[in-house]
Order: sequence, then C-alpha cells, then structure tokens
Amino acid sequence: MLSDPTSHDAILDYCARHTSQPDATLQAIYRSVALHTANPHMASTPYQGALLQLLAAIIQPSIAVEIGSHAGFGAVCIAQGMAGCGTLHLIESNEEYQPLIMRHAQMASVQDAIQLHIGDASRLIPTLPDGIGFAFIDADKEQYDHYYSLLLPKMRPGGIMLFDNMLWYGRVVEAEQQPDRPQSQLRCNRQTQAIHQLNCRITADPRVDNILLPLRDGLMLCRVKDTSPTKKP
Repeated sequence: MLSDPTSHDAILDYCARHTSQPDATLQAIYRSVALHTANPHMASTPYQGALLQLLAAIIQPSIAVEIGSHAGFGAVCIAQGMAGCGTLHLIESNEEYQPLIMRHAQMASVQDAIQLHIGDASRLIPTLPDGIGFAFIDADKEQYDHYYSLLLPKMRPGGIMLFDNMLWYGRVVEAEQQPDRPQSQLRCNRQTQAIHQLNCRITADPRVDNILLPLRDGLMLCRVKDTSPTKKP
C-alpha cells in the first residue's frame, strides 16, 4: 500500500501518460473547448476520450448515442472510433452548444457520421432507432434512471451503456453508509441519491452485466444480455 498522499494523483498521471495520446485534431478541439465554453470541466478529458474511442473501435456499432454532448469533444472521440461505420446520435439540451459541436465535428471530418438532436433527452430518446450498440450518458444526473429505462429497450444484445459520474465525488459511499441520516446532515443531495439508486438498480438488473470503474468520477459500464428465447434445434 502506497502511503504517499499524492500517490493516487501520481498513479492517474502515470496511467494517462501510458495511454494512447489524442491526435493533433483532438488536441486542438480540447483547447477549443477550454477557450470557448464557460465550464470546460464538464467535457470528457483526453484520458476518458481515449476510452470512448477505444470502446467504439472495439464495438463498431452501426448506431451509437451520446446523451449530454457539451461541446462535442467526447462525441468526436466516439465518432473517430467508429471510423465511418455507423451513425452517432448526439442529444444536447443546450442549443448554444450546437455551433461548437458541429465546428468540432468538421475539424475532425466526422460531421457526416453525426446526427445532432437539440432538446429534452426524455422526449428525444424514444425517437431514436432501435439496435443501439453503444450509448454514453453524461447529462442530468437526476434523470439518469429515466434515461436508463428509455435506452435499455433500444439497445441491441451485447450493446454497451456507459454512465459517467457514477461515484459523484465519493458521495455515493456516504449515501450507502448513512441512509437514515437527514439529508441536511450529509453532503448528499438529490443527485447523489439518484446516482446511488441507479447503481443499485443496475447491479440488480438481470438484463445486464455491469462493472463500476473508479475512472475519473466513476464510470458504470453495462453490457446488455441477449434475453431472447433460445430456439430448440
């Protein structure tokens, strides 16, 4: 066990340095996000972007979805991983991000693979096509459970769902360990409770296999099982 209090940050830095680095275009897009948005911390980091790109390359989905696109850095990572083999549907509630998302998509020459939907995800998810192979969700935390309910029936067997911020700065541990304390006495809030409840729901859901990864602020990765009846020979 490492006793250095900075060892966790040092390990994360080591991991990032020994991970495939973003190309020049992704680096330029990441700088653009920092320059042109008021909350660049909401964007995926290059380290997380590398995971999104790798998963998309492994899965090669014909249909992918990102809910909560911010300025489009994560979307470009996913689209690059898909390598022109499918369509990436982006859902973003803030219409002010639309020009920036499309500018970044054009910088990476992935604009033809992207369909951008501006509006409420709860209304837009039911309009998406079935057979989704990959879905990345990084949006309104209190709506995560609802998004899960809407997305799961649209996923193809073997499809991957990835939820961001599922550790919520570690507050989910407090929510689990002190469930009876008044909320006013905890660091927890409604977002914390919503995330903790979804973690519990996914873990108990027989329709998926899942793993909660302590990457960044927690990534819940779910693989959708094939629940269709087995045909007899």
